[in-house]
Amino acid sequence: MNESYRELLFLDVETTGLLMQPNARIVEISISWWGEEGLKDRHTSLINPQEPIPPLYTAIHGIDDALVREAPTFSEYWREMKEQFEGKTIVAHNLSFDMGMMNREILRLERPPLGNPGIDTVPVLKKLLPEQKSHKLRNLATSLGVVHKNVHRAEDDVRALEEVLAIAMREPVEILAGKAGQDLALWGGLASHRYFRDSLWWAQQQNTGLTVVVARKSPEPGRERDFEEIRIENPGSSAKRLGEFREKGRYPLSWSEVYRVYAS
Repeated sequence: MNESYRELLFLDVETTGLLMQPNARIVEISISWWGEEGLKDRHTSLINPQEPIPPLYTAIHGIDDALVREAPTFSEYWREMKEQFEGKTIVAHNLSFDMGMMNREILRLERPPLGNPGIDTVPVLKKLLPEQKSHKLRNLATSLGVVHKNVHRAEDDVRALEEVLAIAMREPVEILAGKAGQDLALWGGLASHRYFRDSLWWAQQQNTGLTVVVARKSPEPGRERDFEEIRIENPGSSAKRLGEFREKGRYPLSWSEVYRVYAS
């Protein structure tokens, strides 16, 4: 078993727009981190995006310019909180959005993006709760009796996700702080790893190599996966984005087995 990334980090961000909008910024971040013994701590911070928040998005999450005026910038936040993201498996509802927004802010700081393994709870909860008509977090919370008063506020979303996931698994969430979490980080396949394209972009811009950690399935039942590091010497030779299905086969690995990616 890979000894790194045994801890979990639940993540939710609120923003000034969608991931597809290049100028969208983060205005709130909430995280909680868990070990095998349970919850370790929580941290929530408003973020000053240093530009006006569109009224359309204030109407969604309730965060306006006055609320963030004295808040730290993302640069200040990242300087303080970066270490909390290191060595943890990221858990989010629609992982590609939350990690994509985090990496966009990190790239603005001219720093390498996060390539942590991640668990996207959308496909997980669809599998665990197939009878639910909607797998939006607020709808799941309502259906399962989870208190979720401040929808689209980051801390309430994180807390609701923890409870919904625990109910769906019929186990406390800390059970994922180990082998079960590693398996779920791979179970979601390509959909769980879309944000790895940011690592490819960074490597291309910096003219550096890229290391991909894959988890090979063992041919013997009961044996744990074998983790293997594969270095891509020249990621700039391909215009494709890392993690796209049509990239499968161009390199000696299956993207559905990708565990993490980092510039090297």
